[in-house]
Amino acid sequence: MKYTDILIDLDDTLIDTAANTKATVQEVYKDYHLGEYFESFDDFFAFYHKNVSKLWDMYNKGQVSKEELQTTRFTTSLSHLEGFTDAKIKTINEDYIERVMQKDTLVEGAIELLDYLKSKYKMHILSNGFTEMQYKKMRSAKISENYFDNIILSDAVGINKPHPDIFRFALKQASCSAERTIMIGDNLQTDIVGARDCGIDQLWFNPESKATETIQPTFTVRKLNEIKDIL
Repeated sequence: MKYTDILIDLDDTLIDTAANTKATVQEVYKDYHLGEYFESFDDFFAFYHKNVSKLWDMYNKGQVSKEELQTTRFTTSLSHLEGFTDAKIKTINEDYIERVMQKDTLVEGAIELLDYLKSKYKMHILSNGFTEMQYKKMRSAKISENYFDNIILSDAVGINKPHPDIFRFALKQASCSAERTIMIGDNLQTDIVGARDCGIDQLWFNPESKATETIQPTFTVRKLNEIKDIL
């Protein structure tokens, strides 16, 4: 067996963060009467998602802080609306965070995959998520911490994926070598390129069959259950 250790991403690899996010934003849209300002939820969500995706990209590159991301999540989407003061947007943001942490939707096959891998490998979460949120999200989704030998969060380490130093930190924390480790994740840049640049094999979870010409992961799957044929 080539691998002894697995680094595995959390958001949109195990927890269906995209689905949980959309469900929570829809609650916010309804409860704060945003339909009075937007033609439809889909219009609002597309606008919101574009803004937040840009923030996350900047956060992963170290261009904005955790605090800036957390406090400005809704700013671009709402600050132009009459009556949506900084204080009101802050309230909405805090409400959103509390709600989204309670959502429990998992990626299809996540628990089955963890059960399968646990008997064969040491597993370590490696996530760019925030400490105070990730543990609560795992509990809500009923992902036991017992699956993992280490839970390594960029927020606690102070370095984001794809920076090589967080992968080096993870290898040291797990007491494993790059040659005997594989990274499983959905994000081509933060998970796959980051691992590749540290000499770690990669397994790209690519459910939407996104095309890539310049990056060739070690393995690619569309469904989590396909990983059982590889590992």
